[in-house]
Amino acid sequence: MKSPVAEPGTIVADAAEADGPLLSVRDLSVTFRAESLVRAVRTVSYDLAVGEQVGLVGESGSGKSAGALALARLLPEYADVSGTVTLDGTNLMRLTERELREVRGDQIGIVYQDPFSSLNPVLTIGKQLAEVLRKHKRLGARAARRQAAQLLGSVGVPNADDRLSDYPHQFSGGMRQRAVIAMAVAPRPALLIADEPTTALDVTVQAQILELLDELTSQHRTTMLLITHDLGVVAGVTQRVMVMYAGRIVESSTTADVFTRASHPYTVALHRSLPRIDLRQERLVTIEGQPPDPTRPAEGCPFAPRCPSRIDRCATEDPPLMTIPTARRATAGGWNMTSIQDADGVQVPGPASPHLTACWNPPAPVGGLSERGSTP
Repeated sequence: MKSPVAEPGTIVADAAEADGPLLSVRDLSVTFRAESLVRAVRTVSYDLAVGEQVGLVGESGSGKSAGALALARLLPEYADVSGTVTLDGTNLMRLTERELREVRGDQIGIVYQDPFSSLNPVLTIGKQLAEVLRKHKRLGARAARRQAAQLLGSVGVPNADDRLSDYPHQFSGGMRQRAVIAMAVAPRPALLIADEPTTALDVTVQAQILELLDELTSQHRTTMLLITHDLGVVAGVTQRVMVMYAGRIVESSTTADVFTRASHPYTVALHRSLPRIDLRQERLVTIEGQPPDPTRPAEGCPFAPRCPSRIDRCATEDPPLMTIPTARRATAGGWNMTSIQDADGVQVPGPASPHLTACWNPPAPVGGLSERGSTP
């Protein structure tokens, strides 16, 4: 894999030296109107730099996909979205639907987790690829077909010219995902959202798809937001990782730091729940309890009922994202929200931000990957 994994505590140079973030998200919230209100995403903020590859991890129901689809306003009508999403200086929340259609595909590419449902079963792969090129690159029919064949070949589909005439059902799962990736990167978007792109694939094909995404985004300096529930997926591809739980970002740092110096009990629990090949285990370590009900108002830290290191404050106050030194000082008591903001300001995960955690009692670093039960 080509992406550099930063050493603990360091920032990737290209990201830090950028003039400003490509994507800036502030106070993004998503609520679904059902029989009761489902609060899927709660006031999430972060920045992504040009050419940066960032992982967004968390268990099912943590709000990862809802938050990502909200960026391009692809959620259904019964979803209420608030906050601001600024892409290269444009507030996407203020665009009309017609203006948004020009942004989607052209500036934002999306790779979904199920390639079969992403493709039209009654149209050939070539026709679907050519349609993207004709709309966003304004190519003629012949030029679009030629470039479609080149794109299909560039993502590793053999005999690309012949396979253009095939239908989605004639492709294997891995090949369908390669075709979807080709469609997503065809217009050279500034931002690529990869939503669980390897979930339905076997391990060997997963590695190939991740390497392909890494190569394509590095080659064109495309910013990538890689969404997954699998920590192993982000280990060799991303430069930063944001961990989500119950609709909030609870930890953010470089990939190396998240793997070696996890500072939120939920992240530590995710590491320890992974199987280890160097130890014989009778049972896998599990995270006790269930995620909080998203239809009920949150009180205190959402992870507190499942947290082995909770303290009294966890039950009544929801911790903000803090630097690790501030979080450790706040544990001792006497620190309120005002004093935390005086020490840290408002912390937003970004390419130049320090290691952040939303925890009143952050665990001490355990020292190494093997002790955490995970290897990148």
